[in-house]
Amino acid sequence: MPDVPSDATRCAVVYNPTKISEGFRDLVATRTAAAGWAEPLWLETSVDDPGRAMTREALDAGVDLVLTAGGDGTVRVVADVMAGSGVTMGIIPAGTGNLLARNLELPLDEEGALEVALAGRTRAVDLVELTVDGGRSEHFAVMAGVGVDAAIMDEVDPGLKKKVGPAAYFVAASKALGRLPVPMEISVDGGRRRRRRAMTCLIGNVGKLPGGLVLMPDAEVDDGRLDVYVASPLRVTHWLKLALRVVTRRSQRDDQVDSWQGDRVVLTLRQAESYQLDGDVVGEGRELVAEIRPAALTVCVP
Repeated sequence: MPDVPSDATRCAVVYNPTKISEGFRDLVATRTAAAGWAEPLWLETSVDDPGRAMTREALDAGVDLVLTAGGDGTVRVVADVMAGSGVTMGIIPAGTGNLLARNLELPLDEEGALEVALAGRTRAVDLVELTVDGGRSEHFAVMAGVGVDAAIMDEVDPGLKKKVGPAAYFVAASKALGRLPVPMEISVDGGRRRRRRAMTCLIGNVGKLPGGLVLMPDAEVDDGRLDVYVASPLRVTHWLKLALRVVTRRSQRDDQVDSWQGDRVVLTLRQAESYQLDGDVVGEGRELVAEIRPAALTVCVP
């Protein structure tokens, strides 16, 4: 490797070793060297730590860019630690959903995503800070959810998911239905508490799902607002109208869907329920408080 200046640009790579390809490290080393960058700092995540300590080490090292290679869970954890740091994050999507990457219209292949990350074009995006039952807050970039999505993710078999991919969620759905609907109260920006028996409640920073579906059409990653989506279908006709709403991106009469925007959302449940952050079930809680953090993270974009 040729000599590089001591003040050369340097990146850290926080990566999930089970997600990346065999040639990923060589690809990054080759591309960064060709750009005159210093040798990357490699930081491997583990089962016990999906990236928190590694990201702190990267920031402490004073790198110019943190490359995040893994699934939605890895991206979320790295973004949480990097919130407000001012350091840029590059995303190498390597999971099943890759929800933040899709909403930022990033390439979903390693080579294309790395090209974007090294090109230097950035965008300041919002994050959402979530506090559950008064505990330690953490940030997410895509969606937090209670109800059918969290129940399905709680029930999904990791081994089956590895074998058949997204189809494993359909198997989990049949197990999850017995846990629904969920009695809850929702308050947006200190407004009145609305009671619902919901199949799902989502608090979103973005609205696009895999398959080109858009659940929250008004959600933008940098609009400084939260989006809340609550679906409470009671009959088959409600489910049909709900599906039509997703496909057409327009509300349907009596579709039993509520949608609001705001800066702060308080979700209170009758009893503790599982909740998911960016596709991963991370715990249970009775009161979830979400607040928008505008422009909290700088990311590389096409």
